[in-house]
Amino acid sequence: MTSNATHGMSTAAVQFRLDTLSVLLVEDTQSERYFIVNLLRSMGMDVSSCASGEEAIELYQSEMPDIVISDWRMPGLTGPQLCQRLKQAPFPPYIILLTANNQAKHMVEGIESGADDFLTKPFIPSILKVRLLAAARIVKMQQHLTDQNLALNNALSKEQAYLAQVQADLDSAARLQGSLLPTSSKLINQWSLATRFQPAQDLAGDIFQCFNIDDSHLGFYLLDVTGHGIAASMQSFTLAQRLSCKSCHWDSLDPALIVTELNADFEDPENAGRFATLILGIANTDSGQVRITIAGHPQPILLDNDSATMMSLDSGIPLGIDNQFQYQYNSFFLSSEQHLMLYSDGLYECQHPTYGEFGQQRLLKACSDAHQLSPESLLHHLSHAIELWQQNSPRMISQS
Repeated sequence: MTSNATHGMSTAAVQFRLDTLSVLLVEDTQSERYFIVNLLRSMGMDVSSCASGEEAIELYQSEMPDIVISDWRMPGLTGPQLCQRLKQAPFPPYIILLTANNQAKHMVEGIESGADDFLTKPFIPSILKVRLLAAARIVKMQQHLTDQNLALNNALSKEQAYLAQVQADLDSAARLQGSLLPTSSKLINQWSLATRFQPAQDLAGDIFQCFNIDDSHLGFYLLDVTGHGIAASMQSFTLAQRLSCKSCHWDSLDPALIVTELNADFEDPENAGRFATLILGIANTDSGQVRITIAGHPQPILLDNDSATMMSLDSGIPLGIDNQFQYQYNSFFLSSEQHLMLYSDGLYECQHPTYGEFGQQRLLKACSDAHQLSPESLLHHLSHAIELWQQNSPRMISQS
């Protein structure tokens, strides 16, 4: 009873593993072909057969069987030659060669031709079952891997399409962000503007603008929202919209009022602790008087014919910290020989792989050393200095 039970379990395992596989038998001897076909069908396998290698190639192309069992010696294409042909297919089958020659040299030739296994004739049917079980495990594994690769490729294709759409959206958003930047270097009453915008990513949390308020006043600001990428850029875009001439009181000529109102309306919808620094000013182009309100932003640099100086103006807290905070403005006069440089912290926070941060003192020295350059040339000089400092590492955001 023990022996019969064991035999029954073994047979069930063969059926379970083999009944879903298809086999192509290539045997030129009719009696042997008939015997092997019936043996394979008794195992539950789906079997087709032919008498030559040439027929086998045609059948394989139309039926795509999982396993090919081929005789070695046949008229026309031999078994090894058939192996070589079938193994060139995109999805080659598992191939078992039947041979009457059991010499080692003969077996090596069969394996080198591409056969996965071989069986010496005459063979014991149970041995063929064992070889087919081994073949079934490999075929099933290959099918599983093929299905997984197909699923991965489909997922990758979808991901690539999604990323392409995201990149297109980012490009569109970057163009929209760029449309908010100044479009002309010529201002009223012979005042001029030089700018450089170098975002670390496609989108930046920094944005700046300079525009005419009336015939004798200019408005300008440099805004820097914490973080980089989409969230920061969207918030900077929202704040820039609120700073447009149609949305805030530029005609009051009071930068403190404008910044106080902007801070009171500051929103952090994600509750991520996001805040923004801002430097906002109004210049009288007739008298040269400049009124500036600073909300946690780096101090501006004043350049003249002799040197560059870091200004020391009163500064309030960044936007988004306390919506009840009341800002004040600083007032000073700018002569025709002086230039006012505004910049975001990305300009001096860029990192050297060995020496660390570029720093404000090094920035000030770079400006002082090049103070006689035109504003456009100075910005080019600073940009080049930053690139050298970073040694081709990812670029931080910088604007001037």
